[in-house]
Amino acid sequence: MDLVAWTCPRCGNRDDLRVLPGELGFGYPRRGRFAVDDRIRVPGLRRQRGDLRLDITLDTKVWRVHSRLRHLAAVG
Repeated sequence: MDLVAWTCPRCGNRDDLRVLPGELGFGYPRRGRFAVDDRIRVPGLRRQRGDLRLDITLDTKVWRVHSRLRHLAAVG
């Protein structure tokens, strides 16, 4: 629930990142998990997971990132 995919509106480059307490972890989904390759410390960064929502706080600014439900296809 703390994974965020961000696309730059200018160049279209997409980054997958994980919001961790006090840092951002950049990486890629691998084998059903998210592998963090690089971590960047961000003093004052906090996260709060909620039902279908991730609240990210940096100093006094708050971003609410709503989850998109993924529909699983039935195999059979």
